[in-house]
Amino acid sequence: MKVRAVFAGRFVVAALAVEAAGCNGSDAADADAGCVPFDPQVNASNQVTAFDNFCNWTSAPATNSEDAGDGIHAPGPLTVYWNNSPPHGSSTFPMGTIIIKESQQADVTTRTAFAMVKRGCGFNADGAQNWEWFSVADNGNCTMTLLWRGAFAPVGETYSGKPAGDCNSCHGMVVDNDYVWDTALQLSNF
Repeated sequence: MKVRAVFAGRFVVAALAVEAAGCNGSDAADADAGCVPFDPQVNASNQVTAFDNFCNWTSAPATNSEDAGDGIHAPGPLTVYWNNSPPHGSSTFPMGTIIIKESQQADVTTRTAFAMVKRGCGFNADGAQNWEWFSVADNGNCTMTLLWRGAFAPVGETYSGKPAGDCNSCHGMVVDNDYVWDTALQLSNF
């Protein structure tokens, strides 16, 4: 009986390892059965808890590669924050990557902030594959409150205070960098 329990335990561990390996990739192939996408949860106060302490993440002045205009995101200087850097030589960002771009007004609570989260598992398959878009408000304490989220902006909503465009179309122009524009986040830099 003891041997059976050890074998069953090893089988469960092996099955979990196989399932996790299948979900840690970042290609559309992640949509395989059993893959659970990374989901940045929103608590009862509408706070995106996965964004907590974002101001302590790696950051850089936000500048766009390939001379992309950034007028839709915010006027003035921007800072880009990311929770994890991809491994050296990566051709995509890993599932669970969170990128937040924020304007730098003196009053933190008036800053324009938005994010993209690598959900994986085939999320947003018809757009910036595996990425979800967020419009968020800075609470002034390294946390963010959700304004909206999804593969597309809700009809009639704004993106950082401006009429919402199609995030997928713009970010689709940099598919070779896994849909990420910012110079500091060029995969070739890691």
